[in-house]
Amino acid sequence: MNRTVLRTVLTFLTLFALTWNGFAQHPEAKRADRWYFGNRAGLDFSSGTAVAVIDGQLDSWESCASISDIDGNLLFYTDGDTIWDRNHNVMPNGTGLFGNCTPFGPNNSATQGVIIIPRPKSDDLFHVFTVDCAENLGMKGMNYSVVDLSLNGGLGDVTVKNQFLFAPSTEGMAATMNCTGDSVWVVGHDDKNRFYSYLITEIGINSIPAISIGGNVYNLFGQMKFSPNGKRFALDGYVYNFDFTEGKLLDSIFVNFGGYGLTFSPDSKKLYYSIGGGSIEQLDITFSNSADIMASYQNVYHGISNDRLWGMQTANDNKIYITNVDTARISTIDFPNNDGAAAGFNLYSVDLNGRKSQFTLPSFIENYFDDSYEPGCDQETEEEEEKSITIPNTFTPDDDGINDAFNIEISGYTSLTYAIYNRWGRLLKKGGIPISQPGTVQVWDGTTSGNRVPDGVYYYTLDLTDDKGDSETKKGFIQIIK
Repeated sequence: MNRTVLRTVLTFLTLFALTWNGFAQHPEAKRADRWYFGNRAGLDFSSGTAVAVIDGQLDSWESCASISDIDGNLLFYTDGDTIWDRNHNVMPNGTGLFGNCTPFGPNNSATQGVIIIPRPKSDDLFHVFTVDCAENLGMKGMNYSVVDLSLNGGLGDVTVKNQFLFAPSTEGMAATMNCTGDSVWVVGHDDKNRFYSYLITEIGINSIPAISIGGNVYNLFGQMKFSPNGKRFALDGYVYNFDFTEGKLLDSIFVNFGGYGLTFSPDSKKLYYSIGGGSIEQLDITFSNSADIMASYQNVYHGISNDRLWGMQTANDNKIYITNVDTARISTIDFPNNDGAAAGFNLYSVDLNGRKSQFTLPSFIENYFDDSYEPGCDQETEEEEEKSITIPNTFTPDDDGINDAFNIEISGYTSLTYAIYNRWGRLLKKGGIPISQPGTVQVWDGTTSGNRVPDGVYYYTLDLTDDKGDSETKKGFIQIIK
């Protein structure tokens, strides 16, 4: 067989392998073939179906991550404190990572306390990112360690440990590749509503982050996720667009969901989240505004809190897996690209062979689960919204329905904080307002502590942030006339 024919056959076999189950699987999808989580529970997806394994050493309420090679062979796994090699032994220097909050007791950890990122174009180097827990107020922050699998006879050694990135942190992290697949963005979140995006390339991590500010997200715990195509990001009631080039979250869209667990469908069109341990909800995130997204809401499953449905993770078999806390089974959404009940929620559908799940499942680079993967940068670019703001200089709070409040017309910004002062510099009112779309925003109703202020001239400061995280301040006066 000549080389041309051989190359053609190999190409066909590769494409067949990537599409054998009816969807275009990501070429690195098998890196997510082995999962270890909960109380020494595990799943093996190498056959195309989830099969319980009981060889793992990990015992964690939350933090967990694992990684395989591109053929699906286990490399190592971690609970955010300890790293075990493929033979389930502790790696040299592989203890004391900052992602499992062990000083606070065995039942404390971070929601997504650890995630493993293979260094692009390297078979041996891996970055292990960790975040601190809410019990410690995230004070150790976000850190990273490095595993080198060329050492210790191929079983790996931790060569760099707990390199500081920022603090304090919340309990979530998420990761996505850029559109060419030759670098990875890892995103963390602080307690001041800032998102930190770190780029990992073939030469390592850029420790200078891209910083985004958007929405009013102050939850210390709960999952955050990228969509499998990397274009959307979700956390605690907000959906964002993501800029692959700049590494920034754009266009914060408030869609009023809450809860602990969340994940996206493999086609990146649906967002799922768990509420109260007994309910699974769905939103269609193909829309670009909050009203349409919220109007698309559908309940997928409504049970009882004792179902204990918490953490969620998409898998490379095109299903979504959901923990049932302290239970030897977990649940699935079998057809998550479908609408509503047609998504096929399946309670207690996967037996863990006597081992128990707890609150979360392993974290991965979400692109592994993209069922419509196509290489290349086909990301649609939206025309940048022009920034504008119109600020009046008077209003008449006399309850006649006309010009009753200090309202501004605004576009091109994602958030606003304001402060109102009297003529002697006394602060009367301050606050923050998320901006999901252009329009009218009410800044002040002419009261302080619930009481109307008298006629006169007052002063304001408006701090505005756009979708790139850039800020500017407007100052001026506003006159009340009654």
